[in-house]
Amino acid sequence: MRFRRLDLIRYGIFTDRSLDLPTGDADFHLICGPNEAGKSTSRNAIDDLLFGFGTRTRYGFRHDMSSLRVGAELEHDDQSLAFQRKKGNKDTLRDPNDEVLPDSSLNLYLSNADRGFFGRMFSLDHERLRLGGQEILEAKDEVGRMLFE
Repeated sequence: MRFRRLDLIRYGIFTDRSLDLPTGDADFHLICGPNEAGKSTSRNAIDDLLFGFGTRTRYGFRHDMSSLRVGAELEHDDQSLAFQRKKGNKDTLRDPNDEVLPDSSLNLYLSNADRGFFGRMFSLDHERLRLGGQEILEAKDEVGRMLFE
């Protein structure tokens, strides 16, 4: 799975903001900026987009909770999916025309990854990097032990 675009429609400080992520030679995107620019908000928007909004969210301070919405266009091999996720209890995954999509629409793109796995693999922040490094140093799990062998 790769993101072609991330749409921060109504989420945190953002309103109708899109991040285009074009394919390039290295096909690697790094989002950087000054403090309070929205880097962590964008990272959390990806989690909420792919796995759904939690019951509570800290990103509803500018927009009503019921109007929170993020979107994206994903690709996998020769297939693509443009969709949005709204905050709610049911039918939260939508196509660009606001028609309900089944949650299984993301299965091809997520390959059975859950929020925790996705965060550990693809949503790294300073705290997660620090904790991961500490866990490796402490070698509490098999991966840590293998690295030190």
